[in-house]
Amino acid sequence: MSTTHDVLAYAVAVEAVRKVRAGVAPWSGIFSSDAYVTASRVWPVPDFVIVDEGNGLSIGAEFKPPHQSKREYLTGLGQAIAYSRDFHYGLLVLPEVADDGYPIAEHVVSVLQQPTLAAVPVGVISYDPSIFSPHAPGFSEAYFFTPRLLAPIRPAPLDHSFYAKWREMGQHEAYLLLAFSYEEMGQPGVGTVRDRAFAKLWTLIQAGNVTHWGGGTRNYAVTLRAGVHKNYRNFFFHIGWTEADGDLTKPGLDALHVGKLYGYGSLPFTSEMAAALLTGGKHLILFNAITEYQDRLPQPFPTEQVWLDGLELYLENKGLLKRNPARAGMLSARGFLKAEKQLWKQLDLIIPCGRRVFHPGRGFIFNWSRITELLQSHR
Repeated sequence: MSTTHDVLAYAVAVEAVRKVRAGVAPWSGIFSSDAYVTASRVWPVPDFVIVDEGNGLSIGAEFKPPHQSKREYLTGLGQAIAYSRDFHYGLLVLPEVADDGYPIAEHVVSVLQQPTLAAVPVGVISYDPSIFSPHAPGFSEAYFFTPRLLAPIRPAPLDHSFYAKWREMGQHEAYLLLAFSYEEMGQPGVGTVRDRAFAKLWTLIQAGNVTHWGGGTRNYAVTLRAGVHKNYRNFFFHIGWTEADGDLTKPGLDALHVGKLYGYGSLPFTSEMAAALLTGGKHLILFNAITEYQDRLPQPFPTEQVWLDGLELYLENKGLLKRNPARAGMLSARGFLKAEKQLWKQLDLIIPCGRRVFHPGRGFIFNWSRITELLQSHR
């Protein structure tokens, strides 16, 4: 999935949530205003998920960029229909016309209007490719959902946030976990590859043979095993390096190869990690939203804690975070983005200000030259 694809897809997602929250028809006929965007990284992995917390509904969406073939858009219809097995509704987002000028949105709608598909809980929204952009993601509801009577038998699990969460894992641990996962993929054993690989890593950690980002010995109390396991496996899965069971994906295998060739402490290996974080982990979308937020702030510029609290509220209002009524009017005591800031600094994705990353009067200054280079080299 390309970077442009992700940015455009999430621009549509935010616009759709805006309509849902505003009670705009026809969305108001099915969905409550308590909606937000998240992800589901378990098969079949839609491009984004809209969650209606108030009514307990979910929409798995397939986004198709402009200038594609008719076949690609019909494939998208099949994907959207398939999503209705794991989500309450499937949604296809596509341009009004295909690359050859054919009115593909009308064609797809005509397929869904057949009597045999009348009850399929799938919707279609279309956009004008001549004016469509991340800053102008307007669309029309070409075909709206038929209200669903029964929920999916086994709804797909949803992530708590659209972007990958990170806790503690350094480059040495990342490389070792990749290597152990690869070893376990070729061996029969009890449990999943994910669990067996982590067991090997945990043994090395407890023996004092693993280092953290600073180069010192990684130390975890034995009682923290379950929490560390969860954090590590989720991060690998969310950046696209492993499947849910721990099997390495192609990006994961590529990262392992780079680590073997250049070493876990090398720039090439940490660049693999950074690129996966930006793309598969959706941190590029988060960076864009943060930049949009701070560029709109009036003077005088707030202090870091007020800035962070405002950012959290901004992302919530934008639909990129789940609403939390208890947060209104309160400063975050949970250290919003505290861990992520450390990771961005280690991966040289953000320009530090002394020992911190917040620049008074400016906010976060992302290392866009490195980010651009990573995106170009990992297409």
